[in-house]
Amino acid sequence: MKNWRLVIFGLVLTLAAVFAAGYFFGSYRTSKLLESQILIGDKYRVVRTPGGMLQVATLIKQESLAWQTSWTCPVSLCNFLPTSNSQISVEAQYTYRIPLSEYWVLEKISESPLRYKLKVPRLEPQLPVTVNLPTIRIQNSGTVFSPSGPTQQKMQTFLQPELETRSKSAAYLQIVRSDAEKTIKEFAQKWLRDGDVKIPVGAEIEVVL
Repeated sequence: MKNWRLVIFGLVLTLAAVFAAGYFFGSYRTSKLLESQILIGDKYRVVRTPGGMLQVATLIKQESLAWQTSWTCPVSLCNFLPTSNSQISVEAQYTYRIPLSEYWVLEKISESPLRYKLKVPRLEPQLPVTVNLPTIRIQNSGTVFSPSGPTQQKMQTFLQPELETRSKSAAYLQIVRSDAEKTIKEFAQKWLRDGDVKIPVGAEIEVVL
């Protein structure tokens, strides 16, 4: 009988020791896991977007293309002959957009003042470039001995590819960058104000294109 009591007493001590070890060590591991989740959740905010394309900036610019046409002769015999100059000018409207991925990630970069960094896809021009047709102007200059320059139809054919090339140039992208960042920032702030995930009032958002 005494042996059974000793066995039962030993089992109780063993269970108590296991429980105590699990309580203390398990509590420690759980607290570290929760702490890690809080830090991640505090530093990054994942925001759902409506998808599609977001128009962020528009550049309206008067553009012109010019050609010089000269006679072609062997051994530069035509260098003294007159040339003709042709130019087409038009008002072009460049519209820039960014694709809205399914989610945006806001990264906290400063606590005081509270600031988040939002990295978004690079700007994309909407193609083809919009042309204000009534503003098209054609100019030709030369003498009666000058060669004929390109026709109006040919100049207009050259126009659109050139406008598309300009729309993707670093110079044009730099012109609209500031306005694009402001538009994205306003959109993000409104979306965070009306959406499910919110950031504190007064928090700044730094847009990185």
